[in-house]
Amino acid sequence: MRSGSNSKMKFTLNSYLSDKALERLQLAILVIFSIIPLFIQLPFKINLFLAWEGAYRLSIGQIPFKDFSLPMGFGFWLIPALFFKIFGPYLFTLVKAQVFINLVSGLVFRSILKKLSVEPAKRLLALLFFCISYIFIHFWPWYNHSVFVFELIAIDLVISYMLTASFKRKVIYLSLCTFFIVLSFFTKQDGGALAITTVSTLMLYLVILEKDWRGFLVYSGTALLWIAAFVLPFLPYDFGYWFNVGQEPHNSRVKISDILTDAFEGSLWIKFYLLIIAFILFEKIQNWKEFFHNKTEFIFALLILCILGQAMLVQVTSYIPHTVNIYFHSFVIAYILHSVHLNFKIQRTWVLGVLICLILFWWSADYWRYGKRIISRIAPSLVGGKVTLNEVSKYSWAVPDSTKIEKPLVWKASDFRTFRGVLLPEETIEGMETILNLEIVKSKKDLKVLNMSELTPLAYEIGFTPIINQPLWFHRNVSVFDRDIEILCKNIEAHQYDLVLFEEIPELNQFYPEAVRISLQKYYSKVASFQAPRDLSKSFIEVYTKEVN
Repeated sequence: MRSGSNSKMKFTLNSYLSDKALERLQLAILVIFSIIPLFIQLPFKINLFLAWEGAYRLSIGQIPFKDFSLPMGFGFWLIPALFFKIFGPYLFTLVKAQVFINLVSGLVFRSILKKLSVEPAKRLLALLFFCISYIFIHFWPWYNHSVFVFELIAIDLVISYMLTASFKRKVIYLSLCTFFIVLSFFTKQDGGALAITTVSTLMLYLVILEKDWRGFLVYSGTALLWIAAFVLPFLPYDFGYWFNVGQEPHNSRVKISDILTDAFEGSLWIKFYLLIIAFILFEKIQNWKEFFHNKTEFIFALLILCILGQAMLVQVTSYIPHTVNIYFHSFVIAYILHSVHLNFKIQRTWVLGVLICLILFWWSADYWRYGKRIISRIAPSLVGGKVTLNEVSKYSWAVPDSTKIEKPLVWKASDFRTFRGVLLPEETIEGMETILNLEIVKSKKDLKVLNMSELTPLAYEIGFTPIINQPLWFHRNVSVFDRDIEILCKNIEAHQYDLVLFEEIPELNQFYPEAVRISLQKYYSKVASFQAPRDLSKSFIEVYTKEVN
Protein backbone atom coordinates (compact mmCIF):
# COMPACT_ATOMS: atom_id res chain seq x y z
CA MET A 1 0.00 0.00 0.00
CA ARG A 2 2.77 2.39 0.94
CA SER A 3 4.74 1.44 -2.15
CA GLY A 4 1.75 2.09 -4.40
CA SER A 5 1.14 5.45 -2.80
CA ASN A 6 4.78 6.51 -3.24
CA SER A 7 4.74 5.32 -6.82
CA LYS A 8 1.68 7.41 -7.58
CA MET A 9 3.22 10.50 -5.97
CA LYS A 10 6.45 10.02 -7.91
CA PHE A 11 4.57 9.69 -11.17
CA THR A 12 2.58 12.86 -10.42
CA LEU A 13 5.62 14.97 -9.63
CA ASN A 14 7.57 13.79 -12.65
CA SER A 15 4.75 13.81 -15.17
CA TYR A 16 4.64 16.32 -18.00
CA LEU A 17 1.79 18.69 -18.70
CA SER A 18 0.59 18.51 -22.28
CA ASP A 19 0.35 21.65 -24.41
CA LYS A 20 -3.42 21.47 -24.10
CA ALA A 21 -3.23 21.29 -20.31
CA LEU A 22 -0.82 24.25 -20.28
CA GLU A 23 -3.21 26.28 -22.42
CA ARG A 24 -6.06 25.57 -20.02
CA LEU A 25 -3.88 26.48 -17.05
CA GLN A 26 -2.98 29.79 -18.71
CA LEU A 27 -6.65 30.67 -19.11
CA ALA A 28 -7.43 29.59 -15.56
CA ILE A 29 -4.67 31.83 -14.15
CA LEU A 30 -5.87 34.77 -16.24
CA VAL A 31 -9.50 34.39 -15.18
CA ILE A 32 -8.64 33.99 -11.48
CA PHE A 33 -6.46 37.11 -11.36
CA SER A 34 -8.91 39.14 -13.44
CA ILE A 35 -12.03 38.47 -11.36
CA ILE A 36 -10.45 39.01 -7.92
CA PRO A 37 -11.80 42.62 -7.67
CA LEU A 38 -15.38 41.31 -7.91
CA PHE A 39 -15.00 39.64 -4.51
CA ILE A 40 -13.35 42.48 -2.59
CA GLN A 41 -14.96 45.50 -0.95
CA LEU A 42 -12.77 48.31 -2.20
CA PRO A 43 -12.17 51.77 -0.73
CA PHE A 44 -12.96 54.83 -2.82
CA LYS A 45 -9.86 55.60 -4.84
CA ILE A 46 -8.35 59.00 -5.57
CA ASN A 47 -9.30 60.25 -9.06
CA LEU A 48 -12.07 57.65 -9.35
CA PHE A 49 -14.47 60.55 -9.79
CA LEU A 50 -13.03 61.17 -13.25
CA ALA A 51 -13.65 57.63 -14.51
CA TRP A 52 -17.25 57.79 -13.31
CA GLU A 53 -17.99 61.30 -14.61
CA GLY A 54 -16.81 60.72 -18.19
CA ALA A 55 -18.52 57.34 -18.45
CA TYR A 56 -21.76 58.75 -17.04
CA ARG A 57 -21.83 61.71 -19.42
CA LEU A 58 -21.28 59.44 -22.42
CA SER A 59 -23.90 56.97 -21.18
CA ILE A 60 -26.58 59.69 -20.97
CA GLY A 61 -25.80 60.91 -24.48
CA GLN A 62 -23.54 63.89 -23.85
CA ILE A 63 -20.96 64.41 -26.60
CA PRO A 64 -17.25 65.05 -25.87
CA PHE A 65 -16.01 68.56 -26.70
CA LYS A 66 -19.56 69.62 -27.65
CA ASP A 67 -21.19 69.11 -24.24
CA PHE A 68 -18.11 68.81 -22.05
CA SER A 69 -14.44 69.61 -22.56
CA LEU A 70 -11.36 67.54 -21.86
CA PRO A 71 -7.63 67.84 -22.66
CA MET A 72 -7.40 64.36 -24.22
CA GLY A 73 -9.45 61.93 -26.26
CA PHE A 74 -12.50 60.10 -25.01
CA GLY A 75 -11.27 56.54 -25.67
CA PHE A 76 -10.77 55.79 -21.98
CA TRP A 77 -14.48 56.21 -21.21
CA LEU A 78 -15.92 54.08 -24.04
CA ILE A 79 -15.82 50.71 -22.24
CA PRO A 80 -16.98 52.08 -18.84
CA ALA A 81 -19.84 53.95 -20.58
CA LEU A 82 -20.93 50.73 -22.31
CA PHE A 83 -20.90 48.93 -18.95
CA PHE A 84 -22.93 51.77 -17.42
CA LYS A 85 -25.53 51.17 -20.11
CA ILE A 86 -25.62 47.45 -19.27
CA PHE A 87 -25.22 47.39 -15.47
CA GLY A 88 -26.13 50.92 -14.39
CA PRO A 89 -24.02 54.00 -13.48
CA TYR A 90 -22.59 52.65 -10.24
CA LEU A 91 -19.01 52.76 -9.02
CA PHE A 92 -18.91 48.98 -8.82
CA THR A 93 -19.81 48.89 -12.51
CA LEU A 94 -16.38 50.40 -13.09
CA VAL A 95 -14.88 47.35 -11.36
CA LYS A 96 -16.79 45.10 -13.76
CA ALA A 97 -15.50 47.14 -16.70
CA GLN A 98 -11.95 46.77 -15.41
CA VAL A 99 -12.37 43.01 -15.04
CA PHE A 100 -13.29 42.91 -18.74
CA ILE A 101 -10.31 45.13 -19.65
CA ASN A 102 -7.98 42.91 -17.60
CA LEU A 103 -9.27 39.77 -19.33
CA VAL A 104 -8.75 41.37 -22.73
CA SER A 105 -5.23 42.54 -21.87
CA GLY A 106 -4.23 39.07 -20.66
CA LEU A 107 -5.71 37.33 -23.70
CA VAL A 108 -3.96 39.73 -26.07
CA PHE A 109 -0.63 39.40 -24.25
CA ARG A 110 -0.96 35.62 -24.51
CA SER A 111 -1.89 35.92 -28.19
CA ILE A 112 1.21 38.01 -28.93
CA LEU A 113 3.49 35.46 -27.26
CA LYS A 114 1.76 32.64 -29.13
CA LYS A 115 2.29 34.36 -32.49
CA LEU A 116 5.94 34.90 -31.59
CA SER A 117 6.37 31.14 -31.01
CA VAL A 118 6.92 31.23 -27.24
CA GLU A 119 6.55 27.68 -25.94
CA PRO A 120 3.38 26.97 -23.90
CA ALA A 121 5.21 26.40 -20.60
CA LYS A 122 7.30 29.55 -20.98
CA ARG A 123 4.20 31.43 -22.09
CA LEU A 124 2.45 30.30 -18.93
CA LEU A 125 5.22 31.69 -16.71
CA ALA A 126 5.24 35.02 -18.58
CA LEU A 127 1.46 35.25 -18.39
CA LEU A 128 1.53 34.48 -14.67
CA PHE A 129 3.97 37.31 -14.16
CA PHE A 130 1.83 39.62 -16.31
CA CYS A 131 -1.14 38.76 -14.11
CA ILE A 132 0.56 39.21 -10.76
CA SER A 133 2.53 42.35 -11.65
CA TYR A 134 0.14 44.18 -13.98
CA ILE A 135 -3.40 42.80 -13.95
CA PHE A 136 -3.60 42.28 -10.19
CA ILE A 137 -2.94 45.94 -9.38
CA HIS A 138 -5.64 47.32 -11.69
CA PHE A 139 -8.97 47.15 -9.89
CA TRP A 140 -10.34 50.38 -11.38
CA PRO A 141 -10.23 51.77 -14.95
CA TRP A 142 -7.62 54.43 -15.57
CA TYR A 143 -6.52 56.03 -18.83
CA ASN A 144 -2.82 55.34 -18.32
CA HIS A 145 -3.74 51.65 -18.26
CA SER A 146 -6.39 51.66 -20.99
CA VAL A 147 -4.06 53.36 -23.47
CA PHE A 148 -1.59 50.47 -23.17
CA VAL A 149 -4.32 47.86 -23.53
CA PHE A 150 -5.39 49.46 -26.82
CA GLU A 151 -1.73 49.49 -27.86
CA LEU A 152 -1.44 45.80 -26.99
CA ILE A 153 -4.36 45.03 -29.30
CA ALA A 154 -2.74 47.06 -32.08
CA ILE A 155 0.58 45.23 -31.63
CA ASP A 156 -1.18 41.86 -31.77
CA LEU A 157 -2.96 42.90 -34.97
CA VAL A 158 0.16 44.26 -36.69
CA ILE A 159 2.04 41.05 -35.90
CA SER A 160 -0.86 39.08 -37.37
CA TYR A 161 -0.63 41.30 -40.46
CA MET A 162 3.11 40.72 -40.76
CA LEU A 163 2.94 36.95 -40.37
CA THR A 164 -0.07 36.13 -42.54
CA ALA A 165 -0.01 35.52 -46.30
CA SER A 166 -3.73 36.00 -46.92
CA PHE A 167 -4.43 39.35 -48.64
CA LYS A 168 -7.97 39.52 -47.24
CA ARG A 169 -6.73 38.95 -43.70
CA LYS A 170 -3.94 41.47 -44.18
CA VAL A 171 -6.49 44.15 -45.04
CA ILE A 172 -8.64 43.31 -42.01
CA TYR A 173 -5.67 43.18 -39.61
CA LEU A 174 -4.23 46.45 -40.88
CA SER A 175 -7.56 48.31 -40.73
CA LEU A 176 -8.21 47.16 -37.17
CA CYS A 177 -4.60 47.82 -36.14
CA THR A 178 -4.72 51.45 -37.29
CA PHE A 179 -8.06 51.93 -35.54
CA PHE A 180 -6.61 50.82 -32.21
CA ILE A 181 -3.41 52.87 -32.43
CA VAL A 182 -5.50 55.96 -33.23
CA LEU A 183 -7.88 55.03 -30.39
CA SER A 184 -4.87 54.75 -28.06
CA PHE A 185 -3.77 58.25 -29.10
CA PHE A 186 -7.28 59.55 -28.41
CA THR A 187 -7.16 57.88 -25.02
CA LYS A 188 -3.87 59.41 -23.83
CA GLN A 189 -1.57 61.38 -26.10
CA ASP A 190 1.84 60.30 -24.81
CA GLY A 191 1.08 56.59 -24.57
CA GLY A 192 -0.78 56.75 -27.88
CA ALA A 193 2.13 58.45 -29.63
CA LEU A 194 4.45 55.74 -28.32
CA ALA A 195 1.98 53.10 -29.55
CA ILE A 196 2.10 54.66 -33.02
CA THR A 197 5.91 54.72 -32.85
CA THR A 198 6.10 51.04 -31.86
CA VAL A 199 3.69 49.82 -34.55
CA SER A 200 5.31 52.06 -37.18
CA THR A 201 8.74 50.67 -36.29
CA LEU A 202 7.50 47.12 -36.83
CA MET A 203 5.91 48.16 -40.14
CA LEU A 204 9.16 49.79 -41.31
CA TYR A 205 11.04 46.56 -40.59
CA LEU A 206 8.63 44.77 -42.93
CA VAL A 207 9.23 47.43 -45.60
CA ILE A 208 13.00 46.92 -45.40
CA LEU A 209 12.67 43.14 -45.32
CA GLU A 210 10.28 42.85 -48.26
CA LYS A 211 11.47 45.99 -50.10
CA ASP A 212 7.84 47.00 -50.61
CA TRP A 213 6.38 50.30 -49.43
CA ARG A 214 2.80 49.60 -50.45
CA GLY A 215 1.78 48.08 -47.13
CA PHE A 216 3.25 51.00 -45.18
CA LEU A 217 1.47 53.51 -47.41
CA VAL A 218 -1.84 51.71 -46.84
CA TYR A 219 -1.09 51.67 -43.11
CA SER A 220 -0.37 55.42 -43.07
CA GLY A 221 -3.40 56.25 -45.19
CA THR A 222 -5.74 54.14 -43.07
CA ALA A 223 -4.40 55.73 -39.89
CA LEU A 224 -5.01 59.21 -41.34
CA LEU A 225 -8.59 58.25 -42.18
CA TRP A 226 -9.20 57.10 -38.60
CA ILE A 227 -7.61 60.30 -37.26
CA ALA A 228 -9.95 62.33 -39.47
CA ALA A 229 -12.91 60.33 -38.14
CA PHE A 230 -11.83 61.12 -34.57
CA VAL A 231 -11.10 64.82 -35.15
CA LEU A 232 -13.29 66.34 -37.86
CA PRO A 233 -16.67 65.96 -36.06
CA PHE A 234 -15.29 67.92 -33.09
CA LEU A 235 -13.47 70.78 -34.84
CA PRO A 236 -16.47 73.16 -34.49
CA TYR A 237 -16.39 72.70 -30.71
CA ASP A 238 -13.06 74.31 -29.75
CA PHE A 239 -11.21 71.02 -30.22
CA GLY A 240 -7.93 72.80 -30.99
CA TYR A 241 -8.03 74.63 -27.68
CA TRP A 242 -8.81 71.59 -25.57
CA PHE A 243 -6.91 68.69 -27.10
CA ASN A 244 -3.50 68.71 -25.44
CA VAL A 245 -0.60 68.20 -27.83
CA GLY A 246 1.66 70.45 -25.79
CA GLN A 247 0.38 73.74 -27.22
CA GLU A 248 -0.89 76.69 -25.19
CA PRO A 249 -2.56 76.81 -22.74
CA HIS A 250 -1.24 73.29 -22.02
CA ASN A 251 2.26 72.48 -20.85
CA SER A 252 4.26 69.73 -22.53
CA ARG A 253 5.43 66.98 -20.19
CA VAL A 254 8.19 65.90 -22.56
CA LYS A 255 11.19 67.41 -20.79
CA ILE A 256 14.64 66.15 -21.71
CA SER A 257 15.99 66.97 -18.25
CA ASP A 258 13.31 64.82 -16.55
CA ILE A 259 13.89 61.94 -18.97
CA LEU A 260 17.66 62.05 -18.39
CA THR A 261 17.22 62.25 -14.63
CA ASP A 262 14.96 59.19 -14.59
CA ALA A 263 17.25 57.34 -16.98
CA PHE A 264 20.46 57.87 -15.02
CA GLU A 265 19.19 58.10 -11.44
CA GLY A 266 16.51 55.42 -11.70
CA SER A 267 15.21 52.88 -14.23
CA LEU A 268 17.41 50.16 -12.71
CA TRP A 269 15.27 47.29 -13.99
CA ILE A 270 15.09 48.73 -17.50
CA LYS A 271 18.85 49.20 -17.68
CA PHE A 272 19.46 45.72 -16.24
CA TYR A 273 17.16 44.17 -18.84
CA LEU A 274 18.88 46.08 -21.62
CA LEU A 275 22.17 44.53 -20.52
CA ILE A 276 20.70 41.01 -20.52
CA ILE A 277 19.07 41.56 -23.91
CA ALA A 278 22.38 42.85 -25.29
CA PHE A 279 23.97 39.47 -24.42
CA ILE A 280 21.12 37.65 -26.15
CA LEU A 281 21.25 39.83 -29.26
CA PHE A 282 25.04 39.56 -29.56
CA GLU A 283 24.53 35.82 -29.78
CA LYS A 284 21.73 36.10 -32.34
CA ILE A 285 23.47 38.54 -34.67
CA GLN A 286 26.41 36.20 -35.16
CA ASN A 287 24.44 35.23 -38.25
CA TRP A 288 22.93 38.60 -39.04
CA LYS A 289 21.18 37.78 -42.31
CA GLU A 290 19.49 34.70 -40.90
CA PHE A 291 18.37 36.65 -37.84
CA PHE A 292 17.08 39.60 -39.88
CA HIS A 293 15.12 37.36 -42.26
CA ASN A 294 13.58 35.35 -39.43
CA LYS A 295 10.40 37.42 -39.04
CA THR A 296 9.29 35.94 -35.74
CA GLU A 297 12.67 36.34 -34.04
CA PHE A 298 13.39 39.82 -35.34
CA ILE A 299 9.90 41.13 -34.61
CA PHE A 300 10.19 39.84 -31.05
CA ALA A 301 13.57 41.51 -30.48
CA LEU A 302 12.40 44.78 -32.05
CA LEU A 303 9.22 44.75 -29.99
CA ILE A 304 11.12 44.27 -26.73
CA LEU A 305 13.43 47.18 -27.47
CA CYS A 306 10.43 49.38 -28.31
CA ILE A 307 8.66 48.35 -25.10
CA LEU A 308 11.72 49.20 -22.99
CA GLY A 309 12.15 52.55 -24.74
CA GLN A 310 8.48 53.29 -24.20
CA ALA A 311 8.72 52.34 -20.52
CA MET A 312 11.66 54.72 -20.12
CA LEU A 313 9.69 57.64 -21.56
CA VAL A 314 6.19 57.05 -20.24
CA GLN A 315 7.38 56.96 -16.62
CA VAL A 316 8.15 60.66 -17.09
CA THR A 317 5.21 61.81 -19.19
CA SER A 318 2.60 59.77 -17.26
CA TYR A 319 4.04 59.60 -13.78
CA ILE A 320 0.80 58.62 -12.00
CA PRO A 321 0.57 55.87 -10.92
CA HIS A 322 4.19 54.88 -10.38
CA THR A 323 3.37 51.45 -11.84
CA VAL A 324 2.33 52.98 -15.17
CA ASN A 325 5.09 51.16 -17.09
CA ILE A 326 5.30 47.95 -15.07
CA TYR A 327 4.23 45.89 -18.11
CA PHE A 328 7.78 45.85 -19.47
CA HIS A 329 8.81 43.14 -17.00
CA SER A 330 6.45 40.58 -18.49
CA PHE A 331 7.59 41.19 -22.06
CA VAL A 332 11.27 40.95 -21.16
CA ILE A 333 10.77 37.80 -19.09
CA ALA A 334 8.94 36.22 -22.02
CA TYR A 335 11.77 37.19 -24.38
CA ILE A 336 14.50 35.89 -22.08
CA LEU A 337 12.69 32.59 -21.53
CA HIS A 338 12.14 32.27 -25.26
CA SER A 339 15.75 33.08 -26.19
CA VAL A 340 17.62 31.00 -23.63
CA HIS A 341 18.04 27.28 -24.32
CA LEU A 342 17.20 25.17 -21.26
CA ASN A 343 18.46 21.65 -20.70
CA PHE A 344 15.39 20.76 -18.65
CA LYS A 345 11.68 20.65 -19.41
CA ILE A 346 9.66 23.42 -17.77
CA GLN A 347 6.44 21.51 -18.37
CA ARG A 348 7.49 18.84 -15.87
CA THR A 349 5.00 19.19 -13.04
CA TRP A 350 7.37 19.70 -10.13
CA VAL A 351 9.65 22.06 -12.09
CA LEU A 352 6.72 24.19 -13.19
CA GLY A 353 5.37 24.22 -9.64
CA VAL A 354 8.67 25.43 -8.20
CA LEU A 355 9.01 28.16 -10.85
CA ILE A 356 5.45 29.36 -10.24
CA CYS A 357 6.12 29.58 -6.50
CA LEU A 358 9.33 31.53 -7.10
CA ILE A 359 7.57 33.99 -9.41
CA LEU A 360 4.84 34.50 -6.81
CA PHE A 361 7.51 35.03 -4.15
CA TRP A 362 9.49 37.42 -6.37
CA TRP A 363 6.52 39.74 -6.96
CA SER A 364 4.90 39.31 -3.55
CA ALA A 365 4.62 42.94 -2.39
CA ASP A 366 1.17 43.61 -3.87
CA TYR A 367 -0.65 40.59 -2.49
CA TRP A 368 1.37 40.63 0.76
CA ARG A 369 -0.21 43.96 1.68
CA TYR A 370 -3.60 42.26 1.61
CA GLY A 371 -2.47 38.92 2.98
CA LYS A 372 -0.80 40.27 6.09
CA ARG A 373 -4.10 41.77 7.22
CA ILE A 374 -5.47 38.24 7.44
CA ILE A 375 -2.29 36.87 9.03
CA SER A 376 -2.29 39.66 11.60
CA ARG A 377 -5.60 38.37 12.97
CA ILE A 378 -4.23 34.86 13.37
CA ALA A 379 -0.63 35.51 14.37
CA PRO A 380 0.02 39.25 14.94
CA SER A 381 3.66 38.74 15.88
CA LEU A 382 4.50 37.37 12.42
CA VAL A 383 3.64 40.58 10.57
CA GLY A 384 4.51 43.12 13.22
CA GLY A 385 2.26 44.68 15.78
CA LYS A 386 2.11 48.18 17.14
CA VAL A 387 5.45 49.99 17.00
CA THR A 388 6.74 50.86 20.45
CA LEU A 389 9.48 53.35 21.26
CA ASN A 390 11.12 50.83 23.60
CA GLU A 391 12.35 48.82 20.62
CA VAL A 392 14.91 49.77 18.01
CA SER A 393 14.53 47.92 14.73
CA LYS A 394 14.15 48.65 11.03
CA TYR A 395 10.56 49.77 11.48
CA SER A 396 10.81 51.45 14.88
CA TRP A 397 14.11 53.36 14.91
CA ALA A 398 12.41 56.63 13.87
CA VAL A 399 9.70 58.52 15.71
CA PRO A 400 6.38 58.37 13.79
CA ASP A 401 5.58 61.55 11.87
CA SER A 402 3.29 63.58 14.10
CA THR A 403 2.21 65.78 11.19
CA LYS A 404 0.29 62.98 9.52
CA ILE A 405 -3.32 62.08 10.15
CA GLU A 406 -4.18 62.78 13.78
CA LYS A 407 -6.72 59.98 13.87
CA PRO A 408 -7.32 57.27 11.28
CA LEU A 409 -10.43 57.69 9.19
CA VAL A 410 -13.19 55.15 9.67
CA TRP A 411 -14.06 53.69 6.26
CA LYS A 412 -17.43 52.00 5.94
CA ALA A 413 -20.12 51.00 3.45
CA SER A 414 -22.97 53.39 2.73
CA ASP A 415 -26.58 53.08 1.61
CA PHE A 416 -26.02 55.19 -1.49
CA ARG A 417 -26.74 53.09 -4.56
CA THR A 418 -23.90 54.42 -6.71
CA PHE A 419 -21.40 53.78 -3.89
CA ARG A 420 -22.62 50.27 -3.04
CA GLY A 421 -19.69 47.88 -2.61
CA VAL A 422 -17.29 50.80 -2.11
CA LEU A 423 -16.01 52.02 1.24
CA LEU A 424 -16.07 55.71 2.16
CA PRO A 425 -14.93 57.72 5.19
CA GLU A 426 -17.74 57.93 7.72
CA GLU A 427 -17.60 61.74 7.66
CA THR A 428 -17.98 61.73 3.85
CA ILE A 429 -21.12 59.61 4.09
CA GLU A 430 -22.58 61.99 6.67
CA GLY A 431 -21.69 64.94 4.43
CA MET A 432 -23.50 63.41 1.44
CA GLU A 433 -26.56 62.84 3.61
CA THR A 434 -26.42 66.51 4.59
CA ILE A 435 -26.43 67.52 0.92
CA LEU A 436 -29.42 65.32 0.11
CA ASN A 437 -31.33 66.83 3.04
CA LEU A 438 -30.80 70.41 1.92
CA GLU A 439 -34.12 72.10 1.16
CA ILE A 440 -32.93 73.29 -2.24
CA VAL A 441 -32.02 69.72 -3.19
CA LYS A 442 -35.30 68.23 -1.96
CA SER A 443 -37.59 70.89 -3.44
CA LYS A 444 -36.02 72.22 -6.64
CA LYS A 445 -36.33 70.50 -10.01
CA ASP A 446 -33.74 70.93 -12.77
CA LEU A 447 -31.10 71.64 -10.17
CA LYS A 448 -28.01 73.35 -11.60
CA VAL A 449 -25.01 71.96 -9.75
CA LEU A 450 -21.36 72.88 -10.18
CA ASN A 451 -19.63 69.85 -8.70
CA MET A 452 -15.93 70.56 -8.23
CA SER A 453 -15.38 67.59 -5.96
CA GLU A 454 -14.63 63.88 -6.14
CA LEU A 455 -18.23 63.00 -5.39
CA THR A 456 -19.35 63.09 -9.01
CA PRO A 457 -21.78 60.13 -8.55
CA LEU A 458 -24.01 62.54 -6.63
CA ALA A 459 -25.37 63.52 -10.05
CA TYR A 460 -27.15 60.17 -10.15
CA GLU A 461 -27.99 60.12 -6.44
CA ILE A 462 -29.57 63.58 -6.45
CA GLY A 463 -30.93 63.27 -9.96
CA PHE A 464 -29.46 66.32 -11.68
CA THR A 465 -27.94 66.42 -15.17
CA PRO A 466 -24.27 67.45 -15.25
CA ILE A 467 -23.95 70.96 -16.64
CA ILE A 468 -22.80 71.15 -20.25
CA ASN A 469 -20.27 73.54 -21.80
CA GLN A 470 -17.75 73.16 -19.03
CA PRO A 471 -14.66 71.00 -18.40
CA LEU A 472 -15.10 67.36 -17.50
CA TRP A 473 -12.93 67.92 -14.44
CA PHE A 474 -11.28 70.92 -12.83
CA HIS A 475 -7.58 70.21 -12.30
CA ARG A 476 -5.96 73.63 -12.66
CA ASN A 477 -3.68 73.96 -15.72
CA VAL A 478 -4.37 70.35 -16.65
CA SER A 479 -8.05 70.34 -17.53
CA VAL A 480 -9.20 73.86 -16.67
CA PHE A 481 -7.29 76.99 -17.60
CA ASP A 482 -7.33 80.74 -16.94
CA ARG A 483 -10.00 81.42 -19.56
CA ASP A 484 -12.29 78.77 -18.11
CA ILE A 485 -11.65 79.73 -14.49
CA GLU A 486 -12.66 83.30 -15.36
CA ILE A 487 -15.91 82.01 -16.90
CA LEU A 488 -16.67 79.95 -13.79
CA CYS A 489 -16.08 82.95 -11.56
CA LYS A 490 -18.38 85.11 -13.68
CA ASN A 491 -21.08 82.43 -13.55
CA ILE A 492 -20.77 82.33 -9.76
CA GLU A 493 -21.03 86.11 -9.55
CA ALA A 494 -24.20 85.89 -11.68
CA HIS A 495 -25.58 83.17 -9.39
CA GLN A 496 -26.06 80.71 -12.27
CA TYR A 497 -25.63 77.66 -10.02
CA ASP A 498 -28.12 76.51 -7.39
CA LEU A 499 -25.58 74.37 -5.58
CA VAL A 500 -21.77 74.26 -5.70
CA LEU A 501 -19.46 71.63 -4.23
CA PHE A 502 -15.83 72.69 -3.96
CA GLU A 503 -13.06 70.40 -2.74
CA GLU A 504 -10.10 71.91 -0.94
CA ILE A 505 -6.88 69.85 -0.83
CA PRO A 506 -4.26 72.09 0.84
CA GLU A 507 -1.40 69.63 0.33
CA LEU A 508 -1.76 69.82 -3.46
CA ASN A 509 -0.83 72.75 -5.69
CA GLN A 510 -4.32 74.20 -6.28
CA PHE A 511 -5.72 70.96 -7.67
CA TYR A 512 -9.02 72.82 -7.74
CA PRO A 513 -8.50 76.52 -8.66
CA GLU A 514 -8.46 78.75 -5.62
CA ALA A 515 -9.91 81.69 -7.59
CA VAL A 516 -13.21 79.83 -7.83
CA ARG A 517 -13.27 79.28 -4.08
CA ILE A 518 -12.63 82.95 -3.46
CA SER A 519 -15.59 83.84 -5.70
CA LEU A 520 -17.79 81.33 -3.88
CA GLN A 521 -16.90 82.83 -0.51
CA LYS A 522 -17.81 86.26 -1.85
CA TYR A 523 -21.06 85.56 -3.69
CA TYR A 524 -22.42 82.33 -2.16
CA SER A 525 -23.27 81.04 1.27
CA LYS A 526 -21.34 78.09 2.67
CA VAL A 527 -23.82 75.73 4.32
CA ALA A 528 -21.65 72.70 5.08
CA SER A 529 -18.12 71.34 5.06
CA PHE A 530 -17.03 67.73 5.49
CA GLN A 531 -14.23 65.19 4.93
CA ALA A 532 -13.34 64.42 1.31
CA PRO A 533 -13.12 60.73 0.28
CA ARG A 534 -9.36 60.44 0.62
CA ASP A 535 -6.88 59.58 3.37
CA LEU A 536 -5.60 63.12 3.78
CA SER A 537 -7.42 64.40 6.84
CA LYS A 538 -7.01 68.02 5.71
CA SER A 539 -8.99 67.41 2.51
CA PHE A 540 -12.57 68.59 2.74
CA ILE A 541 -15.57 69.41 0.59
CA GLU A 542 -17.38 72.72 1.01
CA VAL A 543 -21.07 73.07 0.11
CA TYR A 544 -22.33 76.42 -1.19
CA THR A 545 -25.81 77.66 -2.13
CA LYS A 546 -26.81 80.97 -3.68
CA GLU A 547 -29.32 81.54 -0.90
CA VAL A 548 -27.82 84.10 1.47
CA ASN A 549 -28.15 83.33 5.18
